[in-house]
Amino acid sequence: MEHKKHLEDLNAATLAKLEEYMKTKAETGAEHHEKISTAKEKWQAAWNEFLETLLVLEKLEI
Repeated sequence: MEHKKHLEDLNAATLAKLEEYMKTKAETGAEHHEKISTAKEKWQAAWNEFLETLLVLEKLEI
């Protein structure tokens, strides 16, 4: 499970950097913020799907 913890840490770091980036780019237009927010939602959806895949693989002991 060490690999899972490492991946969770990477995901958390990525999200933290994204939030930091969003704060530094406060002057950008609403369109850019919307695109970034959409990308963040897609990232989270992909992350959740990845975790589900890991759980299936662990159950199969691959």
